Amino acid sequence: MIHRPYTTADALIDTLIKHGVSTMFGYPGGAVLPFYDALSFHPKLRHILVRHEQGAAFAAQGWARTTGQIGVCVATSGPGGTNLITGIADAYMDSIPMLAITGQVPLETIGKDMFQETDMTGVTLNITKHNYLVERAEDIVPIITEAIHIATSGRPGPVHIDLPKNIMAADHPRSFVIPKVDFSQTDPTVEAYKKVPKTTLDEAIKLLKQAKKPIMLVGHGVKLSGGDELADKLVRHLQIPAVTTLLGKGVLDIDNPYYLGMLGMHGFYHANLAVHEADLIFNIGSRFDDRIVGRYDSFAKNAKIIHVDIDQAELNKVVSADLPIHSDAAGFLTQILERKDLKPLKTDKWLAQIDEWKSANEYERRPKEFTMRTCLDDIAKVVAKNPDQYILVTDVGQHQMWSSLSCVVKKSSQWLTSGGAGTMGFGLPTAVGAAIANPDKTVICITGDGGIQMNIQELEVIAQHKLNIKVIIMNNAYLGMVRQWQELFYGRNYSYVNITSPDFVKIADAYRLKGERASNEKAFQKQLSCLTKKGPIVLEAKVKQEDNTFPMVPGGKTLGETITEA
Repeated sequence: MIHRPYTTADALIDTLIKHGVSTMFGYPGGAVLPFYDALSFHPKLRHILVRHEQGAAFAAQGWARTTGQIGVCVATSGPGGTNLITGIADAYMDSIPMLAITGQVPLETIGKDMFQETDMTGVTLNITKHNYLVERAEDIVPIITEAIHIATSGRPGPVHIDLPKNIMAADHPRSFVIPKVDFSQTDPTVEAYKKVPKTTLDEAIKLLKQAKKPIMLVGHGVKLSGGDELADKLVRHLQIPAVTTLLGKGVLDIDNPYYLGMLGMHGFYHANLAVHEADLIFNIGSRFDDRIVGRYDSFAKNAKIIHVDIDQAELNKVVSADLPIHSDAAGFLTQILERKDLKPLKTDKWLAQIDEWKSANEYERRPKEFTMRTCLDDIAKVVAKNPDQYILVTDVGQHQMWSSLSCVVKKSSQWLTSGGAGTMGFGLPTAVGAAIANPDKTVICITGDGGIQMNIQELEVIAQHKLNIKVIIMNNAYLGMVRQWQELFYGRNYSYVNITSPDFVKIADAYRLKGERASNEKAFQKQLSCLTKKGPIVLEAKVKQEDNTFPMVPGGKTLGETITEA
């Protein structure tokens, strides 16, 4: 074995390992070479070489979103670091625990416009929970320890560490102790884990009892808190109709008779009207994003609002709550379920009204033509036969919205999509991270002809590691969601949305992957036999070109003005 000094980079890697990190995603470069030099001497830490740094950030998300553990990515300075930015911003918007490590030019040269120098702490300041510039070798162990704690505690999110090359290469003691982290005096979420006052629970139960048209809104925060089963139990106990956000999909059991589905800009018609007409909105773990609210000045005009959130900054931020409750979702759910005065609500008439809305505007899962919905319905039927086996990852666009309406997942960890940032290019690298983290599962990556071309290079990672990923490309020869808006609101002025694509079957072959194409329903159904077999494949579905995603809340309209046709 080569005799070599133990460096800061070695200490960094061993600290990650001591904190349970087993896998990371990255791409080497000049300023981060001391890290990669050390990495080969630490076989316990698996490194996946992506083909673009953005792929590393999203793959780390795929790991984190499916396991609940921190995802780790690494890149060099300058362009390497800036290529991580989109994935970091996406993780920040969706509260995903992630650690992004970048190399930096030597400490003494920072600020002198050196080759591949970028002020990464400045760039990431507003898209991370916290960031660090490491200035001393002896700080690396406490900084890594703090960073992981910050990223994974409270409301999770990404943390960035910028590590100058000379600090990374500096000597470090081989023996060190992982310090204890105590942010109890400064962490604003500490209060959220304390018992909710009895008077607050009394008021919540009082509001629930008074309501004649209540709705429970379940958000991503419930998933992040591990409160899925508790939320489902509460909905059933109260007999309260419930909706979920895009990221809350899978939290409630699909067989829960009170679950209405997703609300929002492309939510179900009956779900949107139920929220619009409700006299009580019981929000647990959702931040009242504009995509679920519509017009803020008209949202919940006749409703009392109970809002439970771990992040106090979200309470009364954009929607005023009659009862704001600063609490971890799972902790709150546990407490309220223990209350013996929590009785089922009288919702029979209200549920009947919602059923009428649903019947009047039923979501069309299977049009007569060969559309994305046709494909998604076929996928859903295969998945339903063995729902525990599959993880669904979508890119962003029309196929994403239709997937959220058409596809079924058994657990929230089986549904991965970009919410707050809405990042095209999310699907393929996130699927890579999900497959690496879950080698026993089948990962279905549903993407569009636009989104797939943003990170198509990650097909090589799938081929290299023989990942069990089924890449299904919905090709309508348009940037479909933008085209839809241009059709409906810009007089069909299709400005730069016609997108050409390569031959995806040949592209798959070039990456040593099997590729197939379908232009009709029968051919697509036949090709879906691949979902029950091991190994990667690329399927292209040539679907109807001009097809609009409905239901839809047009810009500037309320949930009550949801449309189901042009």
